[in-house]
Amino acid sequence: MKSSAQFIALIALCGAFASPGIAQQASLLGSVRDSISREPLEGVQIELLARGTAVAAAVTGRDGTFTLTELAPGLYTLVARRVDYRAHRVDDLEIAVGESLVIVITLKPHAITINPIVVSASRTEQKALDAPASVSVVDAQQIADRTALTAIDHVHGVPAVDIATTGLTQHEVVVRGFSNVASGALLALADNRYISVPSLRINVYNFIPTANEDVERIEVVRGPGSALYGPNSANGVLHIISRSPFDSPGAVVTLAGGERSLFQGSIRHASTFGRRFGLKVSAQYLRGSDWQFDDPDEQSNRLVAIAQGADEDTLLIGRRDPTVERLAGEARLDWRLTPQTSLVTSVGANLAARNVELTPLGAAQVRDWRYTYLQSRLRHGRLFAQAFLNLSDAGDTYLLRSGNTVTDNSFMAVAQLQHGTLLGTRADLIYGLDLQRTVPRTDSTITGRNEDDDAINEAGAYVHGEVTISSALQLVAATRVDYHNRLDDLVFSPRAALVYRAAPSHTLRLTYNRAFSTPTTNNLFLDLFGDSVRAPTGEALPYAVRLVGVPRSGFTFRRDCGGLCMRSPFTPDDLGGPGTWLPVDATLVWPAVVQLLAARGIDIAPIPQPTAADVATNLALISISGGSPEPVSDVANLPVLRPTITNAVELGYRAAIGDRVTLAVDLYRTWKNDFVSAEQVETPNAFFDPVTLADYLSRYMPRDTALFLAGLIASAPMGTVTPEQARDPWDILITYRNFGKITQWGADLDVAAFLTPSIALRGTYSWTNRNTFEVVNASGKVDTIPLNAPANRGSLAGIYRDERLGLNAEVRVRAVEGFPVRSGVYEGDVESYAVMDAAAGYRLPFNRRLTVTLSAQNLVTAVRRTEDTVSRWKFRAHHQEFIGAPMIGRLVTVRVRAEF
Repeated sequence: MKSSAQFIALIALCGAFASPGIAQQASLLGSVRDSISREPLEGVQIELLARGTAVAAAVTGRDGTFTLTELAPGLYTLVARRVDYRAHRVDDLEIAVGESLVIVITLKPHAITINPIVVSASRTEQKALDAPASVSVVDAQQIADRTALTAIDHVHGVPAVDIATTGLTQHEVVVRGFSNVASGALLALADNRYISVPSLRINVYNFIPTANEDVERIEVVRGPGSALYGPNSANGVLHIISRSPFDSPGAVVTLAGGERSLFQGSIRHASTFGRRFGLKVSAQYLRGSDWQFDDPDEQSNRLVAIAQGADEDTLLIGRRDPTVERLAGEARLDWRLTPQTSLVTSVGANLAARNVELTPLGAAQVRDWRYTYLQSRLRHGRLFAQAFLNLSDAGDTYLLRSGNTVTDNSFMAVAQLQHGTLLGTRADLIYGLDLQRTVPRTDSTITGRNEDDDAINEAGAYVHGEVTISSALQLVAATRVDYHNRLDDLVFSPRAALVYRAAPSHTLRLTYNRAFSTPTTNNLFLDLFGDSVRAPTGEALPYAVRLVGVPRSGFTFRRDCGGLCMRSPFTPDDLGGPGTWLPVDATLVWPAVVQLLAARGIDIAPIPQPTAADVATNLALISISGGSPEPVSDVANLPVLRPTITNAVELGYRAAIGDRVTLAVDLYRTWKNDFVSAEQVETPNAFFDPVTLADYLSRYMPRDTALFLAGLIASAPMGTVTPEQARDPWDILITYRNFGKITQWGADLDVAAFLTPSIALRGTYSWTNRNTFEVVNASGKVDTIPLNAPANRGSLAGIYRDERLGLNAEVRVRAVEGFPVRSGVYEGDVESYAVMDAAAGYRLPFNRRLTVTLSAQNLVTAVRRTEDTVSRWKFRAHHQEFIGAPMIGRLVTVRVRAEF
């Protein structure tokens, strides 16, 4: 400590004798210490601001000192931050001409950040208490303490975040519900870059190449954000922010291993070259054995294919590989042209060598899927411009139920421009422009016959303003307009908020947001064969199940055949042959029934062909989840898809009570208009009515035989009520439609209490008033839409951190209420469950740069089950978090982290 003070005094003395030319510029010299131990603090980020804009930055060395030079005289704000300490801010710091100002700063340690700095709420830096949105932050210290296989492992327990773990590294993540398999409902960013797979617009979090050691913080913004972020942010924003090489020089190496044959290794190194250039590189590798899931449809399809002569060794149907393996790397170059100007260029790639991902048509076996990005960001004062390119290559990936390979060489190119300016002393404006082009390239394996006409161009412009009405009241308003070349109209997204600071650490806000989600590439252009319809005996019938998007014309059904019209592969030649439009009358294709039964050795040729007066015809939608067909009496046209509009009103309160308690409460009401359904069958099939058919057959055979044959015949579809625009005349179409209005109430709670400087408790709870919605579409059809997420969920964590001992520990319990799921081919109920995770880390006393961490996910699991009408909690070794996903069990790992 004495040497540090002598060093500062020496520098100040040298400055006093500087030449007059040099003395026109000022400098700032400082020392940062722990407020309790008074020890110097290394790695503290120092930032000097002038009117809200960073003009200089530094990081303290091992002796806790820093120096900022070449400063223009004036009034500044200094911010000192380190992840395990409370941020310290010095306002109205006046530096005179030629002065070498000396400052000593003390930071208070804590276990949880009280009022973190966030950037995602308003796309500019501000304190969480001042943000006009509900924001949670996972800071760098929490990230360093946890062993994570993906970034999503860090946001377990964040309020309103619904996470369904579907494998060792696979997750479905949304905010405030409306989850799905292969979901992209949550706008996920990494350093301002969209992370979704380009054409599919799904968030695959194990494709993100950013290493855990390179993550500075993760911000989660709850509620709609279209006014700033544009389309597809109606459900919130998750933003992963990485570390700058200037702020974090040195190297970090981690090695981890554990159950499920898990091995994980990563390395991150950052260096600076003078004051202008900084470079960082990182790489990671993971391999493990996933929990097994046996899909009965995959196995039955595999057995049928083998029975039909397929080679068992090369057959892809049902060929699951439980191994999870990935390799990723990133590089980033920072160039600080001036104290106010920086250019950041980065490149990253991820190779998903092996894992299983859920899709609407069943699971996909990922094989060598490559995800690559290029990004360049320019910042000059308040001007921000960036361009990035996301590239996808699906490798040898295939669908497990059908064995069909998936080709995806799509790309997304984005350019964004943002600037801010002050209007007087009370108003601050941020305005920007976004351009985006998405080009699917699937070799017709995903977009099929739409391959040559499926590019999407989008453009948006926005203005965001903050007006200080008084020292306690701030008005926030924003508006945005977006263009989409596949939609007929422009979309407007306004935003308004009042932020009232009742006291320095107590903020009340009232916000209104209007956001929208555009139809995805799949919604518009999908053209994908799923499987064949099979008879009860297992053989394929001449009907394909095809997943399709809704064309610009929509889908319309003919009604000029004395009612609805159908088409059938069994239509006899005397009626026009297969594909001819027919009345919905199964008896018209009776000759095909005679032929099918004859192939099984059953001769019903002597029985006369029935008529519609003899045997009735039933309409029913086949179940893609394996259940019985659903009877229907009519079918509704499908209009062209419209964007889903989300309106939300939210009342939020956030407080930091002293230095010991933080509290955040959000109450919200959301209206969704034109909600786009999950994939569902829209083309009913015509079946023989088993009752009237049995009565008819009883005229020619014994009653028992007639009942058996009637059941067998009535199980096979005789035709399909298919739309005029269908390219495949009798295929069963799974597609999407807009439904009416959905209304949802909800609340989120986040409480943290510091019992001592080293011990903290944190609890979160989220509630919504319902997790199923009955809606009526434009045609009057009533349908039930599940939230695919729980109505109640919460967590409680105990956190311990002692810097002197080098010891940290955390125990966290998460509880999730059961919920229904209907997503693609998956349908069922997830049971209520509660799990306990635990972790402990120790920084070795003989080498303070070496840390050993022991972690256990799902260390204890309890499942709530109903037996004999009585519901009880029971301890179990496994639990399921989404239908179609494996039963998840315990995962214990040991990690060694070395810093250089």
